[in-house]
Amino acid sequence: MAERRCLNCDAATPVRARFCARCGQRTDTARLAVRDLARDLLQRFVDVERGPLAFARALLVRPGRVAREYVDGRRRRHYGPFATLAVVVGVTALAINLSGFRVLSRDGLSPAPTEFLQRHFNLLLLLQLPLLGAVCAALFRPAKLTLTEHMVLVAYALSVRAVFLALVGPLASLVSVREPGIPSVFAFWVAWYVYFGWAAAQFYAGPALRNWAMGAAAAALGHAAVAALLFAIGAGYDMLVRAG
Repeated sequence: MAERRCLNCDAATPVRARFCARCGQRTDTARLAVRDLARDLLQRFVDVERGPLAFARALLVRPGRVAREYVDGRRRRHYGPFATLAVVVGVTALAINLSGFRVLSRDGLSPAPTEFLQRHFNLLLLLQLPLLGAVCAALFRPAKLTLTEHMVLVAYALSVRAVFLALVGPLASLVSVREPGIPSVFAFWVAWYVYFGWAAAQFYAGPALRNWAMGAAAAALGHAAVAALLFAIGAGYDMLVRAG
């Protein structure tokens, strides 16, 4: 059988092998190219050998099953949920701020806290991870999962939602739309409830329709919790401004 030497440890490796049996390095390592830098960056974040487009399609088609496989220990095939969310949220916040799209203009907050949250949109997105995870832990208590395991599902679902938001800002700016209309906001939240319910139906054991309804309810309660927190922050901000 034809062999070649591993460039990392010099072990003999079959020509058709993708990885070195001794050190685990890829055998196709040669001159560096842009794709190698991208792959290395992704591996440092999520330690996985899988194309991002294939993973994105998996999240769109079967988000709950991806989360279930990750929780059950089949992790090498998927990007890590929390690293994925952190990267996507950073890109989304940058896209929203550069586009100038006023994504929070319909949330009912006063201008000052709205402007603050618009500038720190990434923190607002990340805040929803523990809140929605806690709601899922309460509603799906019979599943006997840890809070972190519930948050795996939430992180993957929020990543998909963040990608959608990252596309909305630039597309809206192309048609000179600076803020969402009320029908658009309503449609966005209904779509989010349905999507998260669908993901929950795949993730949790038991009747799919029941889990879908409970997942949609969890998304609605998580949204309400975030809204309540935002109004509390807005009220506190206004009190500090008046006191100053």
